[in-house]
Amino acid sequence: MITTNHTHVAHLAEICYQHGLRHVVVSPGSRNAPLIIAFDEHPGIKIWLIHDERSAAFFALGMIDATGQPVAVTCTSGSAPLNYAPAIAEAYYRRKPLLVLTADRPVALVDQGDGQTIRQKNVFANYIKAGFELPDFSIQSNLCLSDKIVNDAFHVLIENPSGPVHINIPLNEPLYGRAELTTKPEVELLSSSEKQLSQQEKNIIEKIWMTSERKLILIGQLDADAALLRELLPLINDASVAILVENTSNLYHFSKIVHCIDRTLALISEDEAIKFSPDLLITCGGAVISKKIKAFLRKNKPAATWRVGEYLFEEDTFQSLTQSFDVNEKSFFNYVASIDYLPQSNYGDHWKQKDFLAREQHDVFLAQAAYSDFTVFKQIVDRLPENVTLHMANSSVVRYCQLFDPAQDIRYYANRGVSGIDGSTSTALGFAVTDSTRLNVLITGDISFLYDSNALWNKYLPSNLKIIVINNGGGGIFKILDGPTETPQADYFFSPYEADLKSLCQAFIIKFHTASDITGFDKALQTAFLDEYNTLCLIEVKTFSQKNEDVLKNYFSFLRQVSRT
Repeated sequence: MITTNHTHVAHLAEICYQHGLRHVVVSPGSRNAPLIIAFDEHPGIKIWLIHDERSAAFFALGMIDATGQPVAVTCTSGSAPLNYAPAIAEAYYRRKPLLVLTADRPVALVDQGDGQTIRQKNVFANYIKAGFELPDFSIQSNLCLSDKIVNDAFHVLIENPSGPVHINIPLNEPLYGRAELTTKPEVELLSSSEKQLSQQEKNIIEKIWMTSERKLILIGQLDADAALLRELLPLINDASVAILVENTSNLYHFSKIVHCIDRTLALISEDEAIKFSPDLLITCGGAVISKKIKAFLRKNKPAATWRVGEYLFEEDTFQSLTQSFDVNEKSFFNYVASIDYLPQSNYGDHWKQKDFLAREQHDVFLAQAAYSDFTVFKQIVDRLPENVTLHMANSSVVRYCQLFDPAQDIRYYANRGVSGIDGSTSTALGFAVTDSTRLNVLITGDISFLYDSNALWNKYLPSNLKIIVINNGGGGIFKILDGPTETPQADYFFSPYEADLKSLCQAFIIKFHTASDITGFDKALQTAFLDEYNTLCLIEVKTFSQKNEDVLKNYFSFLRQVSRT
């Protein structure tokens, strides 16, 4: 096989392939030329060219979301790797297997005034599982050492819990040579074994489970997992158990699970707080969006709090942690469901009764609500076709989505690891090009979209993606939060701007629709979802002349009034 003449790089590509790597996102550069050549010439690996490194790394993250498999990114030396940092941090906090391959100058040239050279070794130390650097390839005996380092890096990458790994690769010139690969690398495949609960842990679980009258299971961000839902079914039917999830949990069972946490909490008065506070809190999954449930559980602390799952570090989100169980969520709930006991309360039923009432009042309010961000989201939810993958940008977008019941056939994704606005479009694009069997819809705010507009600067724009931009004239989240609008510096937070999204779409040859009322927006949605089903398009819906924050505040006031009656 013809490949790069940097033999250790050719070996790296083959080792990555043997470990299951199939996609590499590359950004142009000279120093990483051997990596580009090696991956491009490999018959089992597909490379994707994204110029902007920040966008490239989020694009790769979207591919990981879609496939569940490791994806690599590679770039040249100098400032280029630093642009990977936001996506690396996101991958770390979401436990995603992102392999970061940074080309570098030879070690002897670092801090010696050579161009495009910075200290790249360990540059991502705080946000990776591990960092490695390949040795000087000019020494033949180092080839075996290089192979071992790549194998070790991949073992760290894919073992549970997974997360990003960095390999820094110093390379000598010349960089563009090609040669026949005459040697085979040493490949050490990882044998995995699932962690199990110890007998001591089982004893603790059984004792506390059987003596807790009010049990609350709170599930954060997860990929869709039908097997986990099956394991939860016996607990769903346990009257003493309340299960709270968010759209990003990708678990759907409308009759028993509470899906819209903030909406339901609005109906729980201070006087009722003790009735809805758990004796036992069990948490699993990634980030929880709701600030209200965090405040509620921090104030009303349970006697026992368990964190379940395989994580990269210890975390006490609700400031009451008593036990961590470092096992797969499915095996944990399988054991809990096997405990033979009689439920001692109707705690779960109380939560669900509030949830049903909140949903009724939600519909009543929206039926008479003024045109606003809130009613725009209702229109989107009502018009979404079946079997859609819905991507939610951060700030107000993902929070509005949590006020609407999820649909069983929709998958929900968002960059909630660090909740940044910097890569939502790139992540959705990476997902859509990888999973071409489903329609993908991205809902994003105007600031978030403009921040990541370089996502459209590539040749892979997928026809199965629709982008909906909520244009409220600035950072609408800061009008929802308490505080910013009451300062003389409000405009610095709300950040009004002037930009023409139509011209931006024309620059990237993307179909564009705009609307400034609900009728026009509904027509644009129908066109996008029916007439232009197989065409990438962007819909801008303008709401910036409306008092969006007043509508949302009135909504929660309306719900709270129900709790007083």
